[in-house]
Amino acid sequence: MKQLLFAFHFLLLIFSCQSNVYQIDGYARDFKDGDTICLHQEIDGDGTVFITQVVDGKFSFSSETNTSTFCQIYTIANPKNKVSFFLEPARITVELSLAPERNRVSGTIINNTWQQLNDSIRLLGQEVVRTSLLPVADSTTQAKRVRTIDSLHHRMSDCILNTARRNSDNPIGQYIKKNYKAPEFK
Repeated sequence: MKQLLFAFHFLLLIFSCQSNVYQIDGYARDFKDGDTICLHQEIDGDGTVFITQVVDGKFSFSSETNTSTFCQIYTIANPKNKVSFFLEPARITVELSLAPERNRVSGTIINNTWQQLNDSIRLLGQEVVRTSLLPVADSTTQAKRVRTIDSLHHRMSDCILNTARRNSDNPIGQYIKKNYKAPEFK
């Protein structure tokens, strides 16, 4: 028993020293066994795609990475329905669903923050859609609705920019700074 315990601790020590290893634990409960899952990793303008398959509603990827890179996971059958996240040396959980609003990422501080930002933007976007679909009785109601939608757009932009400021020293802030152009509001 002592030898088994020693071997377990030794293996744990070896794996904990592997600081550049990532493990993606994926869940794809809406998909069938054998459906193809793609991991698209973009590094310096070059895209690399890794492929695996769904088995019992799950999939996984693991390898090594020296940096945090923006990636996407999607099915080969529907590449527009994807989960975006930051691949980094850690254990990351990805949930891929047929309903895009149920796609999620978690497991690291960066990815938890990224998911929180995505959830906030999705909720504000749903409110924009709900508000725009309300019936219009008169021009006063229409003007109020336009102001409400404009306010929601401001809140979305502020949410993105505040996340970038709070994370200016990590990949989320750098990604937003590089890729987000704030609208010019009137």
